[in-house]
Amino acid sequence: MGALSPSRVLSVLLGGLFLLSAPSAAEGLVWDDATWDLFEILPVRPVGAADGADPAPARDISNRSAGTEAEPAQNRSMLLEAVMESLSKGMGGPEITEDGEGRSRGSNFSFVLPRGWKAAPRGDLDGGNLTLEGPSALATIVWFEDSGIDPEILLRQVVRAYRSGSLRFSVLEVEPGEAVTIDGQRASTLNVFYIYGGLESQKRIVAWSTPRSGRFFFASFWSVSEAWDANLGAFEALLASFRDEGAEGYVELEPRTATFDLWGAVLQETLRSYHFERVAIPPSPEVGMRVVLTAHREAGRVDQLASEEIVSSTPAAIPPREAALQALLLDRGYAAAILRRGGAFWLVVQGPEGRWQAISSSGAGGRGMGSLVGPDDLEWYRGLVAGWPDAVEGPAPTSGTVLVEDCNPPRIVRLDPRSEVNLTWILGIEELLNRYRYSGKGNDSDSFMKAQVCWALLEREGHDALLVTSYEGHPLHPRMWVIVHHPGSGHVAVDPAASGDRGLGEIVSGAEWFDGLGYETSLQYSCLHPDKGHAIDPEAVRTPDPG
Repeated sequence: MGALSPSRVLSVLLGGLFLLSAPSAAEGLVWDDATWDLFEILPVRPVGAADGADPAPARDISNRSAGTEAEPAQNRSMLLEAVMESLSKGMGGPEITEDGEGRSRGSNFSFVLPRGWKAAPRGDLDGGNLTLEGPSALATIVWFEDSGIDPEILLRQVVRAYRSGSLRFSVLEVEPGEAVTIDGQRASTLNVFYIYGGLESQKRIVAWSTPRSGRFFFASFWSVSEAWDANLGAFEALLASFRDEGAEGYVELEPRTATFDLWGAVLQETLRSYHFERVAIPPSPEVGMRVVLTAHREAGRVDQLASEEIVSSTPAAIPPREAALQALLLDRGYAAAILRRGGAFWLVVQGPEGRWQAISSSGAGGRGMGSLVGPDDLEWYRGLVAGWPDAVEGPAPTSGTVLVEDCNPPRIVRLDPRSEVNLTWILGIEELLNRYRYSGKGNDSDSFMKAQVCWALLEREGHDALLVTSYEGHPLHPRMWVIVHHPGSGHVAVDPAASGDRGLGEIVSGAEWFDGLGYETSLQYSCLHPDKGHAIDPEAVRTPDPG
């Protein structure tokens, strides 16, 4: 059989048309006699399922107006300017052009076209198909937004479509092929052999996704039997040369080296101070698959070519959970953006040094809104900026999502020690600390328990006291102590871990004692850290006779 004529190419294009968006209700869908199979992509499981605290008054942010607050809008603009500096530059337009290295380019991907083959593109950067015509061979490469499809699962749907009873093959063999690598990504393959109308045909199908552009690729190859080996080799060489050039908005961010330093610790505490009471569930992306047969006649011979069609009816959208979290962080002055890859969405926040911190959000009912991701998990720092460039218009819709504020986050403490103290006042503090001792039999090094007891006593006696903790990189980490406001101005620090067998602690000096995270009450700390908090009310403190 010779090369395909232009009329044959047209008939194959019509038979193998890939529908990439859902039609309007007025248009409807007409699914001829071909096999139609629909499956859902399971949503990404939320991270964190611990029981939450007793609910505080709910904060319904579902009616938040985008861009109504000047500071969040300004923060977002500043963030996107920073993100632009690290964007990958994409190639525009669906036309196929050839560069000086012999690579054909179009729709932000490139490849080496085999000698004697022709390429005809259709579509744009977000979705389309490329028809490749070779000597007695035909191939198509389809691309669309990757909403979390597993290539293996999609190919299983192809198998089901081929094995449907509505396609009456006299012989059909469908089996998985060996995985291959395309542009550094693992690709799944499928081999199809069938006899229809007494004529043999075979196909090779390949599916893979590319994070640099957030697209899913589906390639289908057919050749006449007489030239199968040669044409398959040319097709495999084309796939081996395939390169995804990336999309505008793809970033590879530099993570912060210290996750729980002072800035990171405050961010984590901010996430702990809220929880999701209700989270709107976005629709799950759906992908349809069908197989059609198209008859081709040439020189008295009729070939029945099977063509696969894919329909992505519900493209992925920013989940309300991540949108609500971004809106809250913007309100608090954080430069927060949403990244996406393979149907998953998550947040990144820019630190004061210009590097980035990724956040894994929690599900509804869990404690807190999310947790910080360390710098070693690099995949959390690579992805497409969701909504780019529309993100400059303000946070995404958060309808149906309710955040509950459980308590206030701590504040950064950087205080000046008192160089000259009121002697009468300081002696009174020392006498109070020495009057009592800890009766608990816990670990003597448990500064967190002792500090809360010491703080409660000082507060009960009328002193203005503050609980302070260290952070990653702090010379006292991990530890808790108490800072007391000196009459007039200045502060003194009390180390409860230095109490020994008697007393509640000692007054200490040194700049490190006046730097940390400050909590106003033991109840506030206990809300954020139920594992170490004791929720002590100063008014409920009972003191025995001095011993």
